[in-house]
Amino acid sequence: MTETAMNVDTLRGDGPQDELFDVAIVGYGPVGQALALALAQQGHRIAVIERWPAPFGLPRAVGLDHEVMRILQSLGVTQEFEPHTTRSQVYEWRNGAGELLVAFPGLDETGPSGWPAGPSFSQPTLERILSERVRNDHGGQVEVLLGMAVSGISESENRVLLEAWPNSPDTASGAAGPRRIAARWVVGCDGAGSIVRQQMCATYEDIAFAADWLVVDLQPKDPARWSSELIQVCDPKRPTTMVSGGPGRRRFEFMMLEGERKEDFNNAQAAWALLERWGWTPANAVLERHAVYTFRACVADVWRRGRVMIAGDAAHLTPPFAGQGLCAGLRDAMALAWRLDLVLRGGAADGLLDSYGDERRPHARALIEFAVELGRIICVLDPDAARQRDARLRADAAELSRRKFPAPPLGASPLVRGADPQAGCLGRQGRVYQRGRVGRFDDLVGTGFVLIGDGHDPANRLGSEQLAFLQRIGVTSVGIGQGCALRDIDGTYRRWFDELGCSAVLLRPDFYVYGAGEAAELVDDLMAAWAA
Repeated sequence: MTETAMNVDTLRGDGPQDELFDVAIVGYGPVGQALALALAQQGHRIAVIERWPAPFGLPRAVGLDHEVMRILQSLGVTQEFEPHTTRSQVYEWRNGAGELLVAFPGLDETGPSGWPAGPSFSQPTLERILSERVRNDHGGQVEVLLGMAVSGISESENRVLLEAWPNSPDTASGAAGPRRIAARWVVGCDGAGSIVRQQMCATYEDIAFAADWLVVDLQPKDPARWSSELIQVCDPKRPTTMVSGGPGRRRFEFMMLEGERKEDFNNAQAAWALLERWGWTPANAVLERHAVYTFRACVADVWRRGRVMIAGDAAHLTPPFAGQGLCAGLRDAMALAWRLDLVLRGGAADGLLDSYGDERRPHARALIEFAVELGRIICVLDPDAARQRDARLRADAAELSRRKFPAPPLGASPLVRGADPQAGCLGRQGRVYQRGRVGRFDDLVGTGFVLIGDGHDPANRLGSEQLAFLQRIGVTSVGIGQGCALRDIDGTYRRWFDELGCSAVLLRPDFYVYGAGEAAELVDDLMAAWAA
């Protein structure tokens, strides 16, 4: 992979001999990186335009979930990444006096995707690992232009032309003119201020939540003082969040109160003044970062227009209270990657891309609304209202602690089997045995569409036309159980099929269920959806 802030002659775009990329990605944070890597793994040529000349090396996102770990598994980076994550056992909500209101346990337990339910991490580490994997494994397929800002997007019948100018004082003045990059498809992963979203004439729908918080990251000088505790302090005097920021890091978030100004808080002195209550001073910690953020809740009204799409913060913003900001963006990347792959290979018409926004928008919105609900509980500033809230939380603590994290289904689309209660739900991953090896299902079977049979190989119950269709779109058929190619090590699939109450389940490449039932009926329905 060639990384340059300026001199990419092959992408000048001023002649008919110019290279046409399969996909151009605007923005090279973790969402853009994951999408570039997923598409490169399928053999596609990718151009990336990133406005900053170098990676941003300070913490931002600090929380992931089991589903995103499975996505990273599919990208082949978990072996390197997992040692840079931490596990916490419980998420505690306390009042201003430090008394426990309610505890949410089980964050270190294995989730439905076969990974810990709530690991913590440092975003620069993930970005470094993803970037190195792109560079080392797909150097001939991915071209990354650093320090270039997209200034215009124009679309023709079969391609999109991007115009980008240098965005760094260290580069030339731009007298040589802009760079023009041609691609079949464009995806904007360029954050909340997305130029791609603006060029699409898409707008944010505001979900009525906004609050200013000072976000602080520190590293204890004595490693023994670090902890993986996750604590939400519901203190009307100043709501405060204290969580792990990955190995050796702690994240603090302090809500700003009425009358306080951002410019008075975005400095080290203000950060240390707030940290002192929690025992942190310049004598025992290094202040790594401080920044004032306005926590917002928004969803874009349009996610695809023609050959241009958006993903990540360009498509949605969430308050951090559910730890789902980056998770949602990586789900977007996964949902787009398999669709773009099939369209580029001629395995599906480009109408397949319409289902991306139809499915992802309601899913992202449901988790954003959940985060807003948590925020409205946490951000109570009236002392009397806070006392009433605390009493309700204590009274309901036992029931609340048993509640599972929301797992909303995808929105309706032809790729979510109609009238099927399991369709659109997240699939399971467990450990299996195959040919002398024990491992996670995806590592042994592979990813893509997978048709799984309970105690039988579903392919044996299909006709020649059905089998030909499955081969065309890359479906793997496999049985789990006695006498099958796979054995269920921990009973994950036995329990799942008991819940499903059927003999087969068809998983999509993004690990969501197309449908559950009899194999022949599932394939017939998918063939009809594909034809439509």
